[in-house]
Amino acid sequence: MARILNILSNHIDFHELVLLEKKTDKLYRWIRNSFTGNLAYQKKLPRENPNYGGQRPMVLTSVPSYIDTELDLGTDIIIKKVRTFPGSLIKLSAYKSYEEYLKKTFDQKGRSHFAKCQNLLNECFTIRHQIYYGSMEKEKYQIVFNAFEQMQARRFKQKGLQSGTDPMLSEYREKTLELVRSKEACISVIYNGDTPIAISLNYILGKIVHGFTKTFDSAYSKFSLGNIELLNVIKWCFDEGFEVFDFMKGEYSYKSRFADTSYPFLIETIYYKKEALSRVWGHSVFFGLKLFYFVYHATKSIRSINTEKSRDSSKNNIKVQKTLLDSTTVGSDEKRVNFNEIQSQYIQRAICDYCYRRREQMDSLKFYKKRDRIKMVSQREVLIFQVNGPMDTKENRQ
Repeated sequence: MARILNILSNHIDFHELVLLEKKTDKLYRWIRNSFTGNLAYQKKLPRENPNYGGQRPMVLTSVPSYIDTELDLGTDIIIKKVRTFPGSLIKLSAYKSYEEYLKKTFDQKGRSHFAKCQNLLNECFTIRHQIYYGSMEKEKYQIVFNAFEQMQARRFKQKGLQSGTDPMLSEYREKTLELVRSKEACISVIYNGDTPIAISLNYILGKIVHGFTKTFDSAYSKFSLGNIELLNVIKWCFDEGFEVFDFMKGEYSYKSRFADTSYPFLIETIYYKKEALSRVWGHSVFFGLKLFYFVYHATKSIRSINTEKSRDSSKNNIKVQKTLLDSTTVGSDEKRVNFNEIQSQYIQRAICDYCYRRREQMDSLKFYKKRDRIKMVSQREVLIFQVNGPMDTKENRQ
């Protein structure tokens, strides 16, 4: 779709222009949060001779419908809008505090589950949460982004996506550090020791926080790590006085649980009304987009039937054997390794699940590698983990 729009029009993505590139003054006089009426952006001086230029229509994609805007393109333009994808958000300004948000959004059972997972996570691992906002060292930034890429590639692979990574990731890496330093973005990281295990990139417009993308180490899934990281960010948003946390595009179950408001994204087709060619071209693009999204929404329910397939299959990809704890527990041919050196995501997840069930501290466990298996020695028992097939380790790939 983006390639076609680039051919047929002057295509600009709202999020890239406003949040990543920070070129808001190229198009807008002001941007306002319609929920509160507060301005998120206002240009100091309007353009003297505003004109978007050329006869090709301008197409603005990914425009959130809850944001009111005024374009700085003059008065001789026509704007046509089409609803595209659903979005969701939390109206933070509707709650007095983070605690009130939790009480109104989740029942007692849900809140207790979050607290239990947080407590178990802290009990089993050396956990700390850090939000980088206003300052961040470049070396630390590179470490975090490398971890982000690795975790995202793993999760894409688990979901069977061939691309392996988000195509926008290189642009995020290039621009985000300076945005963090200027308080126009924040990076949320949960660490186990010095290792990032959950990361989210969030971009800021006025008092609106946009949750662009997030990932976490699936080995820690039993602890609801993704939910814990999100709750950390939401609490931080309340503490910093933000008005909206926007989950943006995508229909995921966690968004429906945490969000309190849904909204549609818009495509805006803009063209010059005095030029006959511009009007015809603009109308054609607008009706083409309108037809495309009519068909999309009409067939959406049919397509969704086939999406609930192929969940994580780690239980089918690993064997676990229990042995006695005695003087011969560790053989001379077994090499001591630490948890982060275990490259199999299935074995890492099985070990984390063990910590969750037994309330076992990771630091109390010892790991030994022999060919295609990992031996875990605790104070009570010995478990041997083996993947059904060759282990995906750095050592085996060298």
